[in-house]
Order: sequence, then structure tokens, then C-alpha cells
Amino acid sequence: MDGEACWPARDQDGTAKVDTVTDLQWMDREQKGETQVPAAKLHILHLDPIKAKLGDKWGKLSGLVHKLFEKALRNVQGPSDHFLLIDEMSYVVTFNTLSLEAASLACASIAKEVCELLFGADVDDIAVRGLVALVPQSSLRDIAGGAIADMLERRGGEIIVRPDRHTATHEDRKLKIAVENSGAVNEWIANAEELFAKNGMAMALFPVWDLKSRKSASVHLAAFSPSAEKAPVPIRKLFRQAHEAHYVEHETALLRAASAYAQQVHRVQKVCAVSVGVSYETLSGLHARIAYIGALKAIPAAASCPILLRIERVPEGTPHGRLAEIVNMLAAPNIRPTVEFQSLRDLAELDIRLGAAGIGWTLPADCDGASARGWAAKLAQRAASQKAFSFVQGLKNNELLAAVQEAGIRFGTGSALGSPLCFGTLDPVPNFPLGN
Repeated sequence: MDGEACWPARDQDGTAKVDTVTDLQWMDREQKGETQVPAAKLHILHLDPIKAKLGDKWGKLSGLVHKLFEKALRNVQGPSDHFLLIDEMSYVVTFNTLSLEAASLACASIAKEVCELLFGADVDDIAVRGLVALVPQSSLRDIAGGAIADMLERRGGEIIVRPDRHTATHEDRKLKIAVENSGAVNEWIANAEELFAKNGMAMALFPVWDLKSRKSASVHLAAFSPSAEKAPVPIRKLFRQAHEAHYVEHETALLRAASAYAQQVHRVQKVCAVSVGVSYETLSGLHARIAYIGALKAIPAAASCPILLRIERVPEGTPHGRLAEIVNMLAAPNIRPTVEFQSLRDLAELDIRLGAAGIGWTLPADCDGASARGWAAKLAQRAASQKAFSFVQGLKNNELLAAVQEAGIRFGTGSALGSPLCFGTLDPVPNFPLGN
């Protein structure tokens, strides 16, 4: 797969933003009847110039880099996995418990950390290269030899991670100030507003109502078309047939704006959860996922104002194991993933724990009260078994509202719940919880 994805930098210790560039296709060739195991080769490029520039300092720094590689890898490896230094700053590792995509994401994250450490040493031309592929389990019997490294060179999907000093400095400063200075927080929101306005769209905060108390201590940040009804619209429905990077850009802008709004709420010492969506399609593609999760790991989130990250429009037939894996990838402090199914037909076969904080559904436009009551009852039951809250979007009339309330749904959105229907991200922070 060709493409490019960015890992936004953190604001601690002068860390750097990196660009992850993947330019080889997966070339794994499965052998019939033999188990395939995700494996990777990781190594630092341009090592000789780095060593020459650092001179005597390289010995101490190389030890730190090695410890970083080992610690980061052990955090994602299982007890039966391998970790082997095959050359100076060159490693072969296995990931028995991860999928190929998750192993690629782990390697890109580790490479980013190593780049940040070397960037702090003020070294130019830093790059960490990773090759990730499925290899036959039998090839691991002689992992100490060079055969598996050669196999990964032939088969591996290549990931090259390098820092961009200018971009990193700008992003680091913006992220650090965003937590401390409301002007910079507003900049994240203003940037998102401007981005959507360029495409004739707008964004707003839609209250999420507790259907028992009829109060709201949660809002959902979403985009909508000013020419249509003020209702949240997923990015991939709002912009049809756009380039993948266009979707990721707008979803990332919403994510940052949601984080900025949560910081505003936290700053005025109020409590509110802020929900924001990301499409299942974005999280399914390797490059788009790397870019989005990189942005996710960089945003600030407070315990009093958590971010509810909604995986939107999960298609019917999506493997539940794959969905659980994606939910796990989104794990971050004060970030709580939720899942919105396109169809509830899959719920009957949901036999594993997704790990999501909430499970929900958007009512079809032609849904009547009887149908809504039946499906909502199944949703509420399944959410309870998953130890998650249930939510329903698109409550447009009192019949639908009564139906989902009777079914035991916990949260809902829609015009049937009264005012306010929505409000702006730059409006004064309301006195949560809202009532109607």
C-alpha cells in the first residue's frame, strides 16, 4: 500500500513529530497447512554518520536506545515471543498475539519513540526502518540465524519513521500551550471551524441526554450541512467520494476540537464528557489508522472531562475479534471508546468482550415505534452483558423516544428530546448538567 501518515508529537522532553512512510505492499506468501506468525525486523538507518557525529557519546546513547527497544517491545509481546539483536541496532521480533496490522502499528510506535530519543541528542538524518510480515512458524526455530531477517527483507511491508524538526517544534509548542492557555485551545477549535467552512459545512455540540433523568452531562461534537437539518452527520457521509486523506484530516480536526472543548470545560471547573466520532473505515486502513491514533495519543484529556471516542457506522458482518482489537488500539488515558453499529443484526452473535464503554445505534429514517422498541431492547440487553452503556441516535419524535425508553436504553440524541438541539464550540460553557 502506498501512502503517508503522520504521528503528531507529544509535548514532553522536546520530543519530535515523525512522518511514517510506507511504500511497499505486503508480500507474504502463506504456506499451506502451516501457521503464520507476525514478525518484524527493526533497525536504525544511517547509523555510521550518527556514531561519527556523537563520538564517545554513542556508547551511552546506544545502551539507552537498546533498553528502549526492549522495553517497548516487551510491552506488546506475549510470553512465547522472541526478541533478538542480530546486528548493532538491528532486531528481529515476533508478535504471536497480535494481528499483522496491530504488529505494524506497534512497530511504528516503537520507531517513533526511538526517533524522539535520538532527536533529543540533536542528531540529523535519523530514521528507523521496520519490515513487518507473516512468517511460517517453522522459520522461528532458527531465529538466531540470518534466514528470518532475509525473509522479512523479501516479504515485509516497509515502515520508515523519521522526525521533522520544524513541524515537531510547532506541534509541541501548540500542544503544550493548549492545556495552559485558552487562546491556543480556541485555535484548535477555530482551525476546525475554518476547515469545515471551506467545504460549506459547520460543526456543533449536540447534547447527549440521559433518558431517565432527562439531563445532559455529555455532548457530541459533529459536523453538519447548514443547508439541511441540524443533526450530526458522520464525516464519510458528509463528504462522499473524497480522498482518504480528506476524511482523516477532518476527523482529526474534530478530535482536536473535542479535546480543546473538554479543556475549556475543565478550566471553568465543570464536568462533562465530550464525544467525537471516527469512522470504522479510517480505523481499518493501516495508514489512516496510524495517523489517527498518533493524533489521539497526543491530545490532552482530563478525568473530569473524558473523551468518548465513537467508532461510527461499524458495517454489518464485521468480525467481532477485529472490532475488539481496534477498540484496544484506542486505549489512552481518559479516552473511552464506544461503538456505533450500522445494523443490530450482529448483536445476537456478539460473544466476546469488545472492551467498549458504550454500544449504540442510529435509528433508520423509516423506523417506526414497534421496530425501534424491539431492536432497542436487544441493544440494551447486549450492552448490559458487555458492561457498557447503551445509546441511540436519531430520536425524531415522541413515539421513538417512548419506545427506546421502554426498552431500557440509557442515552439518546435527537430533536424529540427538546432544546437545546445544539450549540457552538466557542459559545460560553453551559452550566452542566443541562436540563429540558
